[in-house]
Amino acid sequence: MQQLAAPSMKKAAHNCWTCKERKVGCDRALPACANCTRSNRHCQGYGVKLAWPDKVDGRRKQKKYYADPGPSSNYVTHGGEFSFLNTTSDDVKGQKLNVQDMVRLERGLKGLRIARPVSSISGVIDQDAFLLQYYDSVLARMITTIDDDTNGFRLDLIPMALSSSDAAATSLLQATLALSSFHLNRPEEALRHKVKAIKSLQESFQSEASSILSQFAVCMMLCVYSVFDASDTTWHLHLQGARTIAGALTNQDQKLPSFDFFASWFAYHDTFSNYSHSNTSLPNQTLDIQFPSGEGYSKQIIGSLGCSTELLGLISCVNQLRAYRDFYPWDPPSPSQEVLELAIRIKNKLSNLEQEIHIKMGERAGTIDHQRITLTAEFYRIGAALYLYQIAPREIIAPRAIEDLVGKGFAVLEGMEVCTSPWPLFIISYHTTGDIDRIRILDILSLMSEKRRIGNYDIIKGLILAVWKQQDLAADEKTFVRVDWRQLIDPASSVPSFI
Repeated sequence: MQQLAAPSMKKAAHNCWTCKERKVGCDRALPACANCTRSNRHCQGYGVKLAWPDKVDGRRKQKKYYADPGPSSNYVTHGGEFSFLNTTSDDVKGQKLNVQDMVRLERGLKGLRIARPVSSISGVIDQDAFLLQYYDSVLARMITTIDDDTNGFRLDLIPMALSSSDAAATSLLQATLALSSFHLNRPEEALRHKVKAIKSLQESFQSEASSILSQFAVCMMLCVYSVFDASDTTWHLHLQGARTIAGALTNQDQKLPSFDFFASWFAYHDTFSNYSHSNTSLPNQTLDIQFPSGEGYSKQIIGSLGCSTELLGLISCVNQLRAYRDFYPWDPPSPSQEVLELAIRIKNKLSNLEQEIHIKMGERAGTIDHQRITLTAEFYRIGAALYLYQIAPREIIAPRAIEDLVGKGFAVLEGMEVCTSPWPLFIISYHTTGDIDRIRILDILSLMSEKRRIGNYDIIKGLILAVWKQQDLAADEKTFVRVDWRQLIDPASSVPSFI
């Protein structure tokens, strides 16, 4: 347990444009400086502003502006298409992004490449049985890195959905069928099953006999549906529902063999929910961070996470450190000794982290790919370290540490047949500035979308492009400008999940 005291309130990183033009001091207050307010002047703010070279007047040395775009082959993707980062006037003005607009744009660019529906086999076998079989044989194996006898997506959820005919079990079955229908490109059928799932879930709340754990599972399955269907904006609502129901789970529920699967599944979504959200309320003046134990089970790679619970806990620690920094920034002023010690402790734990593979083989286990398991877990570790460096005091970052981590990340990606982890890929893209590496990122995202058909990837691609544009627009600033993707999103828009 470590506590941090609160320093001064947040200020802008540089003077406002009005004070710069007047060549006077600026107090850097947010959202507008007090100097402008007192003098009834319009504060031009602290955002991006285009600057054009001065006309030659012979009194000052002229800057030389030169760009080398490189050969055109650098801009060709593996699909043989040219790729450009097109910055618009909206990007220059800092217009907020709407997540759903990004989805519509990406789908429009894909055109007819959307996967065809699987042929109907009505009359051969029951459609619900077919959809459930598709979930068992394809989806439940696709969304985990370890398909052994601990794969709860198959071996816990399906028996729970078929265990009874009560409203909670029926709701879970319908949510599962909705997911299969959507992945088979049957959106209308998926919507019907989803509506049935929500209605049955509502009915289950009226019955004291309904299983609370089944209700919890329904909320989590609806979260997964929202990840697959990018047009579904209810991921955070279903996660909040799961969070509320989790508080009502009994000791008996928590002693069930399946509880570990449900707990880690929820922790994964909850951790990246905390990553996604901007902080809207002032945190306590002291910050308590509980570090993961780093012993025994916590080192084991969990298939539903792609990494160990210890690593997921360290990502949560960085989330808490970011929340503190957002209200009590330390760059400037200099960070306190407590902040430095905390950041160094997280860095050391990430550097020395060991993640272990434990496979429980049995008759129900699928194919086990040890290389995929190892590379995915390492990819998350690299992403977590880069995430820490995005917010940590610069004093703890060794020269070329970020470049070395990005290089290791690309090396890991080279060893993967298909990347299955959007969050660390997004983190690495933050530190990708060259055209060749950026096209590598886009190629990886295209392959992910083609092979896995998960709608969330379209949202993440749109965010990556938006971050790159703002980084390029700020490239000539005298001081380092930290682009926070959360500030680019329209508050009225849905929240991306990075799952």
